Amino acid sequence: MTMTLLQTSPLRELHLHAGAKLVDFHGWELPVQFTSIIDEHQAVRTAAGLFDISHMGQLIIEGEGAFEFIQGLITNDLRRTFDKGLGVYAHLCQPDGGVIDDIFVYGLKATAAQQSQDRFFMVVNGATHEKDVSWLRKRVPENVSIIDLERRGGFAIQGPKALEIIRKTVPGIAELPRFGFQQIKGGEPNETYWACRTGYTGEEGAEFFGPALTIKTLWKLLQENGAPFGLKSCGLGARDTLRLEMGYPLYGNELDERHSTLQAGLEWVVKWNKGDFIGRDALWKQKQDGVSTKLLAYELQDRGVPRGGSKLFRAGEEGGLTTSGTFSPSLQKGIGLAYAPAGWSVLGTDLEVEVHNKRVPAKVVMLPFYKR
Repeated sequence: MTMTLLQTSPLRELHLHAGAKLVDFHGWELPVQFTSIIDEHQAVRTAAGLFDISHMGQLIIEGEGAFEFIQGLITNDLRRTFDKGLGVYAHLCQPDGGVIDDIFVYGLKATAAQQSQDRFFMVVNGATHEKDVSWLRKRVPENVSIIDLERRGGFAIQGPKALEIIRKTVPGIAELPRFGFQQIKGGEPNETYWACRTGYTGEEGAEFFGPALTIKTLWKLLQENGAPFGLKSCGLGARDTLRLEMGYPLYGNELDERHSTLQAGLEWVVKWNKGDFIGRDALWKQKQDGVSTKLLAYELQDRGVPRGGSKLFRAGEEGGLTTSGTFSPSLQKGIGLAYAPAGWSVLGTDLEVEVHNKRVPAKVVMLPFYKR
């Protein structure tokens, strides 16, 4: 039997010292929890939490044709990153509209003093990192280079007190608008890291990406400055309950190559008037004709905890499948996302969800499940 070596985060030793339980997450050894999922979940909703996201892929795309290259691949409009100084959340799609990955792109306009050409920082999912890079390189023109950054790390700090903690640690970042970003010079020559006012919990905060040593230093500084505010280290378990309460999709669950951006209910990431991009024709046809299958959100009306794969029924007819399900610590009830016939997604529709071979009544609701 061959043993597969897991990739490790630069924060691994800090996690072990803090008593984290580490698990295999798409080939990465990452903490699933430090104390308990509910304890960490509540810390993020009431104070702040730190999440290791070093598994996310970090790419630099630059060159004379970099803007046009990326603009022709993503569903959203890259002009936003120059015009408004904001990061762009978008999908990379196949020609049939299926989602290859959901990504963030941040761009720096060329300046005579700092750089001779536009430069873009792209963050991709860890589970699709290699696939994404291969897909991009097959399409890249000669005047564009793609640099797959190595020996990097990343983390997110999230929660109602996160900005106060950031303000004590990294000047200027807490004042950025939502989706704002900044490239910051590190301690070593030519070393930079990125601070992005984004996150995956529905709370305020920021994400930091950079060289391993820089990320490790920042993590420790934030832990020290955040202790009086109730900051806690958090694992993948709390990350999943938090993002599901907000209805945020997870690649491999709600997003995949078999489902399109429109089927996932995310038309807001498609800018129809920006020009052509891969998958536009297929998505436009879906918009005109409608989709037969759609992602819906439901809450259980009785006790139970749905999981990915839980079957859905309407008036006794089976027709849907849960993509993500959990017990919501904030709402104290079972919640789930599921693909089902489009007609089932009408708000208030009564459903049944199979939980441990028992059908539990549920109702279709509007996202997000949790509202601050």
